[in-house]
Amino acid sequence: MKDRTLCWKLSEEIKTAVESCKRAGNPHQIVAMDPNGGNTYLLDKNAEDAVVTYLKSNDIRCNLISEEAGKVELGSDFTMILDPVDGSNNAISGLPFYCTSLAIIREDSQYGLVRNLVWNEWFEGIRGYGSLMNGRPLEYTPHSQMISVYTRKGRYIDELREITNKLRCFGSVALEICYVANGSLLAFVDAREKMRATDIAAGRIVLESSGGIVTDLNGDPIGMEEDHVNVVASADKELHKKIINKLK
Repeated sequence: MKDRTLCWKLSEEIKTAVESCKRAGNPHQIVAMDPNGGNTYLLDKNAEDAVVTYLKSNDIRCNLISEEAGKVELGSDFTMILDPVDGSNNAISGLPFYCTSLAIIREDSQYGLVRNLVWNEWFEGIRGYGSLMNGRPLEYTPHSQMISVYTRKGRYIDELREITNKLRCFGSVALEICYVANGSLLAFVDAREKMRATDIAAGRIVLESSGGIVTDLNGDPIGMEEDHVNVVASADKELHKKIINKLK
């Protein structure tokens, strides 16, 4: 099965699981703790279980790295990095801004899919080939002055305000990085040392495949499976340098 087909089928399984859980009226129920000590909601668990069930049922052998379960060894053909519901707090609170994020990493290829679970919108990145939005070549059209920023105790806010006063935080990292890729956001910054591979892998492939940049706060590369990192993401190299210099 092609990586693109597999990720789309998994996104369908996730979408069905999310909609079913929301109809049942208990998506906010806490059912476990994730590997980093955060709450796992029933919404997240059902979505993740749908993926694991599909992979096992179809004998798809991969090393799964998922937001809630951590590492799940199902084989070694490739690595899949998954955030079943990126923005689950938005989802359980009734805020229409959340997605699913899937990345497939092989020795010679990388593919990422970020699918908006609220309306009919999706982003794809194919390392070395480019990015797509809704099945068409993604075009970067800068039309925003907004930077999405996640920080602690107001750190770096003053520095970023020297670039723009329009600072926001939407609650779905993968979608936000994709919106950087198409120009709906100026940049994305997370300075909490909390970002994990599951948060950024697919969105990063989309952005980098379209010519954008993802680094840490020093401008250094981030490994695809690194956790607890700071992130600066931009579609414009000069802007990226400007942000890094301000944060230094």
